[in-house]
Amino acid sequence: MVELTLWFSSDGLTKPIRWTIVSLYLVCGVSVAGYAQDATTADSAQASAPKAEVFDVDQYDADDIKISDSNPDMVDGWLYKPDAIPLSQYRRKSQDPDSLIALSNATEIMGDGKSERSYYAAIYSGSTNGVYFQVAAKICDMMRRSYKRHRVHCVPLRSQGVGSNIQLMKEGRVQLAIVQSNNNWEAQAGVNPIPGARSVMSLHDEMGLLIVRQDSEIESIADLRGKRINIGPEGSASRELWLELLGQYDITLDDMETVYSVAQDYNRLGICEDYIDAFGLWIGHPASIIEDSLACDAKVIGMGGPLTQKLVSANHYFFDQVLPARTYDRQEQAINSYGFKASLMAYEVADPYVVYWVTRIIHENIEQLKTEFPTFRSVMADDMYEKGNFLPFHKGAACYWETDLHACDWQQFYNEPDSVSNAANTPYTYMQ
Repeated sequence: MVELTLWFSSDGLTKPIRWTIVSLYLVCGVSVAGYAQDATTADSAQASAPKAEVFDVDQYDADDIKISDSNPDMVDGWLYKPDAIPLSQYRRKSQDPDSLIALSNATEIMGDGKSERSYYAAIYSGSTNGVYFQVAAKICDMMRRSYKRHRVHCVPLRSQGVGSNIQLMKEGRVQLAIVQSNNNWEAQAGVNPIPGARSVMSLHDEMGLLIVRQDSEIESIADLRGKRINIGPEGSASRELWLELLGQYDITLDDMETVYSVAQDYNRLGICEDYIDAFGLWIGHPASIIEDSLACDAKVIGMGGPLTQKLVSANHYFFDQVLPARTYDRQEQAINSYGFKASLMAYEVADPYVVYWVTRIIHENIEQLKTEFPTFRSVMADDMYEKGNFLPFHKGAACYWETDLHACDWQQFYNEPDSVSNAANTPYTYMQ
């Protein structure tokens, strides 16, 4: 028998609380149990409680991101050693046309003995059970089905989410990564710079929703006073969003009956076991964590309203959003809310040919993607260019979006016949 202790902590309270026994019996026979403990103050309970484990959820990854050692590899003045693509993809071919590097994975030997150049795209996303990874996987699937058009191999890469993706880009280890429109805006505004980061396009909506117990009598943000909620751990993105939204409605944590500060992974348990009345998520929809919670006699509520509208108007990276009807069980009407755009970024020295084709394939096939993957249902083709792209566009994306007269100058180097022998003679500094 293996015993694990599951803790719920309380934050912002001055009255005594009681820790509650939680028991789960898993299929494999492992018992998860806790014990009851009195606490004279919330502070003393918080200090004695072990830190809850934070699992990989796309946006909520602010803890303990390990910074890798500095990278000595330079391309055009930038640190660049992306993960999961061949060395030949980012290092220029050797001056020796007969070298092994020159004959590396940059070319494929066809069945007729001829060689044809191929390319590689890797998209950093989030946890494998999160929305970001599913989105990246669907994009790569679409690239696979259209491979003969572009010869770009595509692979989704898991990560710890947004914070991890940003750190990886700062380390020069990223071609493409999914973040949020607020990260895009903060980078261009210098609030949180990401050297080398460039816009590609906006993807799906990251809409804020409340998930509330049916018996809670919560119908809007204003109804949260006197209720039990979880706002996420200290330093998490969800907590910051919660505090910003509650402040807009002049609600403080002291106005709540109970405020929990635990990982988002515990939200379903809190709803199902009646520890909390509501939790909020800013995420792509539909999301499994919400679907699982609704099975426990819960419902989804939008975060829209006049005060929310003021918050949207004051922040360029927020957008009014609508959740289509029947996205979730028993949700018969569309729901008005607000949130971010998921933002696809590219590193400056990533191959413009690769970025161009990823941009083109997604945009040209958005209607097909909507039918195959519900997360894309809210995506409007024009919004992919017009909303959430605050940083300058990467050369490859700028070429597709036609943002300037010279955006496609790089194409001339890809229209020449592929010849290993002349690869060293071009002055072009991208991946040859």
